[in-house]
Amino acid sequence: MIFCMVAIRFASPEQAADGLMLLVRQGTVRALRGEIYVCKESALSVLENHQIRYEKVPLPLNLNEMDTLRDTPTTVL
Repeated sequence: MIFCMVAIRFASPEQAADGLMLLVRQGTVRALRGEIYVCKESALSVLENHQIRYEKVPLPLNLNEMDTLRDTPTTVL
């Protein structure tokens, strides 16, 4: 099964806190510099169900570059 990954940015810090917790429950979430989060596109429906505002942003070309990744590990529950 192939999952389409998307990069998003939340509209506010409060929505980022709530949205990140919802996304983590749906699967793997990667946090990038600039408050950008990468998750499965299918997980976005939970944000919409909870009225968490976000915008899609372009994915960085190489997610494995050290300049792209934050100093935090990938979050999986």
